[in-house]
Amino acid sequence: MTDIVASSRSLSLRKIVLINTGQDVHRCMACQLCDGSPDQDMDISFTSLVQLINLNDEEVLTSKTLWSPAVLERARQACSRQLNLEAIILALRDEAKQRGLGPPDVTNEEIS
Repeated sequence: MTDIVASSRSLSLRKIVLINTGQDVHRCMACQLCDGSPDQDMDISFTSLVQLINLNDEEVLTSKTLWSPAVLERARQACSRQLNLEAIILALRDEAKQRGLGPPDVTNEEIS
């Protein structure tokens, strides 16, 4: 992740992810290969997560999927289009925390 921190409600979630990770979620082809079998810690699939970012739907910032260590591990190699879903999830976690939406007693180190 870059040292640039973009956090502003005036920026779209896609732009925040792009600035902070270099990952353009528009590259997602919605092939759903990343989804595989559902994980009990996921309330939304990876495909839905990316779609919510593209739609600038802040619901993604309150998703249980963002905070699961198992989901983060799975995200490391989930995308066949080489999107770094792990970096995207970490950027969303940071944004959620900056907006006061993340779990209050949890840090990225504790959950990654």
